[in-house]
Amino acid sequence: MTQAMTDRPQRRRVASPRPTSELRLKPSHNFGPSSLMGAVEGALADSAHREYAVAGRVVLSVDGRPLRSIITGRRTLVTGAYASRKAGRAQVFESMVEHDFFMLCEVDTKVVDYRAQPFRFEFALAGRWRTYIADCVRLMDDGVVEVVELKGNRRYLDDPDYRAKLEGVRQLCDLLGWRFSVVLRRHLDKCPIRKRNIELVQQDRLTAFDDRHIYQVVEALAEGPASLRDIVCALGCGPKGGAILRGMMVARILEIDLVRPLSSESVVRLLRFGAGAGQ
Repeated sequence: MTQAMTDRPQRRRVASPRPTSELRLKPSHNFGPSSLMGAVEGALADSAHREYAVAGRVVLSVDGRPLRSIITGRRTLVTGAYASRKAGRAQVFESMVEHDFFMLCEVDTKVVDYRAQPFRFEFALAGRWRTYIADCVRLMDDGVVEVVELKGNRRYLDDPDYRAKLEGVRQLCDLLGWRFSVVLRRHLDKCPIRKRNIELVQQDRLTAFDDRHIYQVVEALAEGPASLRDIVCALGCGPKGGAILRGMMVARILEIDLVRPLSSESVVRLLRFGAGAGQ
């Protein structure tokens, strides 16, 4: 899960580690204003997060891409790349739990941006130097950065050492004002209807639409929520209209009710205009 550390001077500098409660984290690269990575760099540069003794840091990839080479052709794990409209790039995964979580992030309108393994934590724990690569990191619509550990079941969490490592990561997230979550397969499967709807919506995530379509949808929803059938009629695109609406949900322009099975009667709501991801 971790990769070998090559920054030897940094490691020697923390040879006498301090408790994780005294960590100060430092960015290793500079980023532009991309949604998630801009928020990450901003938190690392915030003086409010640099009041602690130096004992750990966050190592960012050069451009927000995964730190590890997941797709090698030599691994027995399920690996692949999920094309994300929301993130504007492919997200590599090494389990179906990660793949399904990325589908959730793609459709969930509360998720603004997300990345697979964009950085690692390096920190001292019980006198040992530890590293942890986040499975997924996402930026939520309330501005909170969430670090997510993804597992198929709780078997790994039964290991006391691994639990202590995750608790160390949680402490680092607390220091940065971030949130740390552990998501298991059962969390993704607990609502079969919603899971099926997520699968259906994300299938149309790359559907093309333009400003004219956005204007038509905004006008149709100006008075409040409406049925999917009515909005499709307002678009005047026939069967393709449904795909456009599902693509707009991924782009965070509108929201479709996923609590009930998707149908022509599904409720469509307009999100804040201008919150959409790249089209």
